[in-house]
Formats: sequence, structure tokens, C-alpha cells
Amino acid sequence: MTAATCIAALRERLSADASLADTPGKVLYSSAATLNPFPIYFLGTNPGGALPSTLGQSIDDIEGGLNEYLDYSWEGRPPGQAKLQKQVNRFLSGLGFEPRDVPASNIVMTRSTGITTHQDMDGDARRCWPLHQIILESVRPRSVLAFGSGLEKSAFAYLRAFFKPDEIESIPAEQPGFTCHAFKASFGAKSINVVVVPHLTRYSPYKKPAIMEWVKARLA
Repeated sequence: MTAATCIAALRERLSADASLADTPGKVLYSSAATLNPFPIYFLGTNPGGALPSTLGQSIDDIEGGLNEYLDYSWEGRPPGQAKLQKQVNRFLSGLGFEPRDVPASNIVMTRSTGITTHQDMDGDARRCWPLHQIILESVRPRSVLAFGSGLEKSAFAYLRAFFKPDEIESIPAEQPGFTCHAFKASFGAKSINVVVVPHLTRYSPYKKPAIMEWVKARLA
């Protein structure tokens, strides 16, 4: 599947669910150039802030060449300089990736000001999963890397529910109250690694060498 074919498939899927297409949010945080084979697919939990576009409209953003973590102004700060943007860029760079090259999205693509204020996280996670399947078929990553490791309404919780792994490895995240998770799963005929760290607004894995080595080993 080419990037153009992937975008067309995403449009077609959203056209079949008009209510989802008309919901504020964003399908992809990276550009169309990242919809080609790459070692990882990077996921947060869901978009925050005040994204102006709907999921359907955001498809056009994919083709604009911009990256949400690098090229957009969040919280009134210069592009790429909001806390979460810097955290993501430091984390991906610390793992040896150029952030602009990494295909990135959120497990729940619909926007809310916070997880507790989202009207239907579980339902939207299920409705967005087919969009992720299209992206996964295009990117064909060796691993999914995500942040948000809580047991409910998080990237980890939904990835666990969708992939249904037989076993999960969980380790202390070197910060009280936080845990990192990893598991192997199947996607079609392919095996895929899933690695999840705590939410990057409250956690800085790039400052923890042992955690970074653990993540690198699980992504390999």
C-alpha cells in the first residue's frame, strides 16, 4: 500500500461513518510522507487542546507536509515548543529516530480537553481502530510505541483490548505510581511488538537510561 492509497482508504473509511468524520480531532499527527514502511508507529491517547478541524477535514492536513509535534503552535508557544511537543521529540530522538520521519497518531483520534471530559472514549476508540488498521497496513511497523500506560482509558488499555496479547511484561517506570508495559501480538500474518510508557506530560523516559534501553530492546 502506498501513502496515496492509504490516504484514499482513510477517506473511504471516514465516508462510511459521517458522524465520526464530523467529530473534532485529527487522524494523523505526522505527514503523508510517513505512511510508508517504517520500524515504528507512534501513538498517544487522544488529541487535546482546541484543534479546529474535524477528522474528515484533517485528512487534508496529512497531505500538507506538516507535523503536529514540530510545526504547530500549542498553548500559544512557538511551533514545537509546548511541553508535550518537546517531550515527544526528546523521547523519539533519544531512541535514535528523526521525529519528523515517525508515523504518529493517537489511539483515540477524537479531541477532548482531557480524558475525563471526553464523552465516549471507549466508543471512539473502537470506531477509530479500523483507521489504525489501515495505517498499520501501510506502515508495516515492527513495533507500536505508545505513551499512556494506565489500566483504563489509555493507549495501553485500548491496545491491549484490540491486540489481545497472551502475556504482558510490566516493569516499574522508575517513578512512583508509573509502569511501562510491553507485549507481542499478531497483526494479520505478522508479529508486532507493542511498547508503552507513561504519559509524556508527566514522565520523561529520556532521562532514565535503563528505561530507554528497555524500550529499545522491546522495539527491536
